[in-house]
Amino acid sequence: MLIPFDWLHSELSNICKSLLRAKQLHAFLLKTHLSQDPFYATKIVRLYAANNDIKSAHHVFDKTPNRSVYLWNSMIRAFAQSQRFLSAISLFRTMLGDDISPDDHTYACVIRACADNFDFGMLRRVHGGAVAAGLEMDPICCSALVAAYSKLGRVQEACRVFDGIAEPDLVLWNSLISGYGGFGLWDVGMQMFSMMRLVGMKPDGYTLAGLLVGIADSGMLAETVAQQLFESSPADNVYSVMLSNIYAGDGRWDDVKKLRDKMTGGLRKMPGLSWIEGS
Repeated sequence: MLIPFDWLHSELSNICKSLLRAKQLHAFLLKTHLSQDPFYATKIVRLYAANNDIKSAHHVFDKTPNRSVYLWNSMIRAFAQSQRFLSAISLFRTMLGDDISPDDHTYACVIRACADNFDFGMLRRVHGGAVAAGLEMDPICCSALVAAYSKLGRVQEACRVFDGIAEPDLVLWNSLISGYGGFGLWDVGMQMFSMMRLVGMKPDGYTLAGLLVGIADSGMLAETVAQQLFESSPADNVYSVMLSNIYAGDGRWDDVKKLRDKMTGGLRKMPGLSWIEGS
């Protein structure tokens, strides 16, 4: 049978397929004796997982004899994303006893599962395993660790991981700032934000969301922080939009207009604020 591989790869790469389409593609792989190939098995597992059919995904995984690290990762992620955290961790333990070594994506997925399951003890053990695997400086693992420790309120542990990275990327900065903000340590978060800018790292929307998450209940405080950010970089549209949204949330439309005019000189609309015109 002539197999249209270009078509097949295109179909399997689109995880937006319906469950019915996933089953049809699985049937095609069974018919063409490709279903036990780890490459195609991984694709099918991801399609089933995207449709929350974890039972079918696990069946494909179990029927695949020579599992790649990508297949293991996809099945662990399927369990974790469906909130079957204990199953994800159990499968990870099984993987450790197999012939294949987990990679940074494996550890990152299990780290997130530990945090989502609020299992600090297991998180520490998985962290130790990542270090033993030589991944203590891996940006993917470290980002997951910073976010996980922050989520569990272990901000000091998150900071230690962060400090061990020579050149933290934006995701790491955001994870730590969000961790401080989430537990009310907005002043420390502001300090980290200042350090971030000093080293030349440009914040994005996630940075600002993480910074303000701890002070969201205090309108005046949030406004003060946003005002400081805006005054420090008045040409940065991100800060102006954030400050404008705070004003709008309080119904202060005159302040919204003043800010818009300050930014545009009354000649053009500020990005992201065109909806105000109809208010």
